[in-house]
Amino acid sequence: MSHKVLRQILIGASLSFVALGAPTAMSDPASIRSDIDPATVKPAKATPLGLYLTPKEAHRALSENPDILFIDVRDPIEVTFVGHAEGVDKIIPVGLTTHEVDPETRQYSMVTNDGFVADVDAFVAAQGKTKSDPIFVSCRSGSRSAVAARKLAAAGFTNVWNLVEGFEGDKAADGTRAKNGWRNAGLPWSYKLAPGVAWQSCGGSETRAC
Repeated sequence: MSHKVLRQILIGASLSFVALGAPTAMSDPASIRSDIDPATVKPAKATPLGLYLTPKEAHRALSENPDILFIDVRDPIEVTFVGHAEGVDKIIPVGLTTHEVDPETRQYSMVTNDGFVADVDAFVAAQGKTKSDPIFVSCRSGSRSAVAARKLAAAGFTNVWNLVEGFEGDKAADGTRAKNGWRNAGLPWSYKLAPGVAWQSCGGSETRAC
């Protein structure tokens, strides 16, 4: 069973409660629906394309259009320990965690994955897609995926949608990520990666996927 078919089954199953008479036919990717007003998106999550989705909107679009590419741009180790949305097609990190601690944030610093755009280019081409086909990008809470969308827009991609709440969501008043996001919305997620989803670095001086 192909990954795309498996994704359609997993994501589509969670929409089985849709009432009779509701639209169930496959729709064109151009009809991706979002109720987000771009003017309300925080600068850290904004992109020049102005295309934004909540997790629920992304989940519905992926259910209606299983061929839409869905990329998680977090560090692979973060994905391993935190989990990821069911239906992600590829992990392609826009940044990678180092072993150096930032004195201001008191968290491990990150370095840019210089091969990010090239890796996305190669993946998109391998899927038989073009730079005008829709791509969903997600991270922890929408900021790194915005960086990813900006990089892709600068490289000529025209249909990149940022999941502004990400997988874990924004911080609540108590500092926990229990406010919104894919996982908090009760959408399907997993710790296990489907075949072909994992990203691997070739190592060496360049951070590129093998």
